[in-house]
Amino acid sequence: MSGLRSRKYVTLVAMLFASWSIIHITINLRRQDAHSRNDDAPSHPSDHHSPSSFVPDHGYRKPSSDDPLLPFPGVSPKGPDGIHRPNIHMPQPKGKDPVLPPLDAQISPPTTNLTPDTKYLSYMTYAGLTNQFMALENAAYIATRLNRTLIIPPIITNSHDRHNSNQRWSEFFDLDRFTASTGIKVVEWTDVRPLTDQQSAVGKHQARLGAKNYPLWNSLAQNLTCQVIYGFGDSERLHTTENTFARQFLFKPVFVRPPHRDPKTPVYDRIAIGAKDNTNMEDVVTFDDLVDRYSNSTDQLLFFSHTFKLKDPRGRGLSWDVIGRHLHFLPKVTEFATKLVQHRAPETTKDSRYIAIHLRRGDIWQKCRDLSEEEMMACITPLGHYAEAVEKARDTLGEHLPVIVTTDSQDSHDHVTMARMGWKRLNHDMYTTEQELGIFGAAMVDASILAHAEVMIGTYVSSMSRVAAWRQKSWHKRTVLYPRTTPSWMPAPEK
Repeated sequence: MSGLRSRKYVTLVAMLFASWSIIHITINLRRQDAHSRNDDAPSHPSDHHSPSSFVPDHGYRKPSSDDPLLPFPGVSPKGPDGIHRPNIHMPQPKGKDPVLPPLDAQISPPTTNLTPDTKYLSYMTYAGLTNQFMALENAAYIATRLNRTLIIPPIITNSHDRHNSNQRWSEFFDLDRFTASTGIKVVEWTDVRPLTDQQSAVGKHQARLGAKNYPLWNSLAQNLTCQVIYGFGDSERLHTTENTFARQFLFKPVFVRPPHRDPKTPVYDRIAIGAKDNTNMEDVVTFDDLVDRYSNSTDQLLFFSHTFKLKDPRGRGLSWDVIGRHLHFLPKVTEFATKLVQHRAPETTKDSRYIAIHLRRGDIWQKCRDLSEEEMMACITPLGHYAEAVEKARDTLGEHLPVIVTTDSQDSHDHVTMARMGWKRLNHDMYTTEQELGIFGAAMVDASILAHAEVMIGTYVSSMSRVAAWRQKSWHKRTVLYPRTTPSWMPAPEK
């Protein structure tokens, strides 16, 4: 009997051990499978967000635990457990701001270095990164017509990133190549008005304080005559970006009205040219009007309050053809973008061909909150409509190219749906983009990926998509696709 009990005991122990092993292996496999998905999907997606509810699940392949992770210098390093951790757990490359000097510190005001006998043109930045790029385009176009050297302000932090910092355009674009192609001479604001560490610290502190009084900043800031364009600085208030720019670089814009309109300058219908938000007929709203008013100016520096909203009645394409298409990304940006695409979609390693989607979410709804439900669809277009565009692109190409998604969406349901369709969402928190390229590096890498895709699918109301579409057309002779912005079913028109 004792032998029988012993055998039963051994059998029971063996069964318990086997059960424990199976459970342990299952848990590990689930962990590996979850990690193999990278940032694409949470472990427990909701059933009611299945892609079958809006589009067939073409091309979906369940991620495998042994999917390869290619060596790539832009990938955050593995932890002790072999798992790639997002770089939000790593030291960020923003650098320490200079130590703020005491209020009684003796600091010299900044100097502005302008070359004698050279006429310059510069401007206040406006809104987000893409709008700042378009403002640069317009300013450069004006500079060439007025035969002035353009002083390019840096990219300025805004309400989207909240870094309270700035970065030079020459860190992303080849300005030497631009000048060689266009003949337009450019310098950068940080060269013309360099700041010491103490001056920079004071400027950034004032930017944090906003409109609050800061005596040390007031003692250093200098007045700068600023021409009122499109009403900004007069009937139109300045926005976060303009104020941050002025505070960081220690100047107080003194706004003056522009010279009177030249009688020979055509007067355009404000609504017809897209300037319906400005009704003051004495405001400058068109390129030609601005050029006519300032063509005889003897001021060494013409500093404009605004350039982004300036209109060309002949169409937006003029400033792009003369300026925008000549602003090419530096190799370090395009090479980083290529490596990131190849890491997310290893099948692109051979020929770098992929479909890119720009899925604009974030605060875009604010532009459309007063629109009808049907019109709102152009702002927040359902993912299923993007999936239709992907299928159209693949049918046209006759091949199943991988899909790379650049997006600001923070919606986990969006992330799950994209993962289930096999799309590769870019999450720069998983990469060292900011460490290598700076705070605006992620947006620039996304822009490069969109510009060089075999097929790009944009968001209709997004300025970033529009600029990417111009790059596609100018650089590759390609036409960008946009998702359907109408419901699948529409009521029949009344007879």
